[in-house]
Amino acid sequence: MMKTILLLLSITFSSLFIAQDSLFLSLSDAIKIGLKQNYEIQISKKNVEINKLLNTWGEAGLLPSINLSGSQDNTLSDQSKNPTSFIQELLQSNSLNGGIALNWTLFNGFNVKANKIKLEQLVEQSEGTASLVVENTIHGIILSYYQCKIQREQLSLLKNVLELSKEKFELQQTKNKLGLGVTVDLLQFESAYLTDSSNLILQELAYKNSIRNLNLLLGVDVDRNWNLTDELTPPKNIYSFDDLNNKMLSTNTNIKNQLINFSLLKQDIEMAKSAFYPSISFNSGGNYSNSRFAIGNLSQNGTSINYYGNFTLSFRLYDGGKVRRGIKALKIQEEINFLEMEKLKKELSQDLSMNFDTYQTRLRIFELNKKSFLVAKQNFDIAKIKENSGLISSFNLRDIEMAYLNSGISLFQSTFNLIESNTTLLKLTGGIIQDYSE
Repeated sequence: MMKTILLLLSITFSSLFIAQDSLFLSLSDAIKIGLKQNYEIQISKKNVEINKLLNTWGEAGLLPSINLSGSQDNTLSDQSKNPTSFIQELLQSNSLNGGIALNWTLFNGFNVKANKIKLEQLVEQSEGTASLVVENTIHGIILSYYQCKIQREQLSLLKNVLELSKEKFELQQTKNKLGLGVTVDLLQFESAYLTDSSNLILQELAYKNSIRNLNLLLGVDVDRNWNLTDELTPPKNIYSFDDLNNKMLSTNTNIKNQLINFSLLKQDIEMAKSAFYPSISFNSGGNYSNSRFAIGNLSQNGTSINYYGNFTLSFRLYDGGKVRRGIKALKIQEEINFLEMEKLKKELSQDLSMNFDTYQTRLRIFELNKKSFLVAKQNFDIAKIKENSGLISSFNLRDIEMAYLNSGISLFQSTFNLIESNTTLLKLTGGIIQDYSE
């Protein structure tokens, strides 16, 4: 009964894969889709758009502001029954007022220029952040793509093992019906068949989940199924640590972004220093007023128009040392940023050193696992022949079969690990965008 249930589940699960339309997808196409549709990349691009939109001289404070105002006032006061009032009549007043005012800061200690430079640097900062998001996305897509390939290869490997288990189990069933088999062997083959069926079902689920993770990074429907066309080929690049380290220090995106932060802080200092200079502003405008005043049946109308143009010079003589303290604080922050930059370089060099050693180690492990798999496969092929001839028992065959399966899984995992280390080295040295987005 258990065998039948597992077999039905396996058939059902496999039919779900067959029912879905599979689209061909190469790694380069996956990266193109991700660069266009990944949500994090889209958000970072919108942030760049915002900073570009704000990068204007008007936002920096160079241009004047013009305000238009208007009001209409009405007052009614009935003093006709007030014996204490000098005028015992119904008093009414109506007025219509309008004005236009121009305010323009002509000079404020080079603050406008410093602010404009800062706006430009904010654009660079947002672009640097966007580049970092792109790097992380490409890195994630590469690893996710090959993780899907790993899961698919393991699925194929398990299917091959299950096929053999099924064949051996059915053959042993036939032998037992003819009275030529041993019950222990039948139970052994049945146990192996059920175990392999269960493993296949779990592996199919792992493969589907890996595809979902890839789709999430690509920004497409999570249940879309792909036929991944790139081969699972491990990189075997020969690197020099000194070359990698020099490249990292000059092109790493995190370092570039930190340099932009330095520039932003310098502009903050320049903007703070503007308080030591005088400020010159110009105010101009005009006011229009039309009024009506009525006492009983008598009324009087009046109209007035006023124009003005004023220059204002202001200079801060003393503020309790607030500006100077602010500048000193910014300079201390500049020193902190310098220390953070040195710390960042040390941490990145450490990461590079660790990943470089990991890559070299994984390269050797891959070669060993490759040889181990070839030996296990050869042993497995020989064992199938020997078991058919009765030279080894079902238990020995199962042990050899498991060794073949485990060596295959180890080879796939070492291949993925090698790809991961190589991709991380490219990301640390700032070359992942050039290598994979062209």
